[in-house]
Amino acid sequence: MLYTWLRQIAKLLIHSRFRVEVIGYDNIPRHQTFIVAANHTSYYDPILLACIINRPIHFMAKAELFQNYFCSYFLSLLHAIPVDRQSRNVIHPVRKSLRIIDNGNIFGIFPEGKRCKNEMNVAPKKGVAFFACKTKVPILPVAIKGIKKGYRTPVKIIIGAQIITDQFDTSDYATISLNVMDRIRKLRTNAD
Repeated sequence: MLYTWLRQIAKLLIHSRFRVEVIGYDNIPRHQTFIVAANHTSYYDPILLACIINRPIHFMAKAELFQNYFCSYFLSLLHAIPVDRQSRNVIHPVRKSLRIIDNGNIFGIFPEGKRCKNEMNVAPKKGVAFFACKTKVPILPVAIKGIKKGYRTPVKIIIGAQIITDQFDTSDYATISLNVMDRIRKLRTNAD
């Protein structure tokens, strides 16, 4: 309930800040669990995704964002899962994420693992492939393009067809993650 209310506020914020064009909206599954995988260029990215997908999305977020009590409380209301990127012990957030997907919820992840400005290409992390292969749910590739400073700047959100991991060697997380990121980059490039 609170998520829905916050989502409406976010929509007003996004509408006042950007001119958003969504391409491929029909590719969003209506009654199915899936993993949203998108490129990450801005703090606005999870908000934009939450505004276009009508069901709550559970995102992984860097643990540093949870150090302030207010931010921690607010992010927990938004279903964010804290991850310490410096620690090798990621068992708790991984188990929590797997439970979220197994319970039929939408899970969001940025395969690059960090914000990458100016369309720089970095090797994706293996997490998106790991979660998809372990839970047997499809990946929905999404490209976000055009977030710039200024008022009412145009932003394109391009939603691709689902990626089913069964078509790959499901023990090769690195190759699957690269394939997902390649699809996202192609969506972004072909949006011109």
